[in-house]
Amino acid sequence: MSPREMLDIKAGIDRPKIDVHCHVWRMAPEEERLSSDHLVTSGRKLGIKEMWISSPITGGRRASMDEVRAQNNAILRAMQRHPDALRGMCFVIPGNERDVTSEIERCLDAGMVGIKLYNQYKITDPAVAPILKLAAERRVPVLEHAAYLPAPEHRAEQPLTSHGADFARASEAHPDTTMIHAHIGGGGDWEWTIRALRDASPNVLVDVSGSNLDDGQVEFAARELGADRVLFGTDGTMAGSVGKVLDAELTERERELIFWTNAERLLAAQGKRPLHPRRLEGPEGVTVDAL
Repeated sequence: MSPREMLDIKAGIDRPKIDVHCHVWRMAPEEERLSSDHLVTSGRKLGIKEMWISSPITGGRRASMDEVRAQNNAILRAMQRHPDALRGMCFVIPGNERDVTSEIERCLDAGMVGIKLYNQYKITDPAVAPILKLAAERRVPVLEHAAYLPAPEHRAEQPLTSHGADFARASEAHPDTTMIHAHIGGGGDWEWTIRALRDASPNVLVDVSGSNLDDGQVEFAARELGADRVLFGTDGTMAGSVGKVLDAELTERERELIFWTNAERLLAAQGKRPLHPRRLEGPEGVTVDAL
């Protein structure tokens, strides 16, 4: 590798990023603290200035509201430990509208910046509609676990996982709600699900996270949807997610939209700013505006 190539990689790693999809899990107190500390330390090594975290109940299990609140309390604790790096996404399970609304309001009023849904319900289910309506009123994004799973055995494991066509249908009824199709690299046919989003509301976005690092994912999403509908996220695959954006055939403007500006726009919609200004260190230590 040439010195120039090494310099370009270092510059790409150092450039500021906002990660809209990552997790701190509810565990025993010391393990929970270590989880959040490790996440922040790892992110800093990759130029990630802030992370939007959640602690969902996975596997499609429909848990009690008490358990849901406990998951969100773990996120609130992590936010308190790292107020300069972590922002929360409020996890809820659709169902009892009054309790769900109350929990979302509690979390947003405590500083969280969005709502997290898993695969207990498809995003098109009528039970989800009050959440999408509230998200539009509070001008916060809804991040939902998603994938297009063509294999019957995979669909059987996650029958209520939403895909691109589901998001497009939901956006017809809720065009003003910002919805994020999670992890295009999370498995399944990412080309199919991205294409299904082409005619959705422009408020339907995708994030690039996931352990599937197929070449061409990011530029395909940017080409099909526009780079202003693609967000940076990691969902545990931190270096891989950074690498596939850096390696993608994008303009510098498109890369900047994905790494920073699109998330900044979602924050601005709710009257917030990034936790850190978007600045880069130039020659001789002088700070300069980024691209």
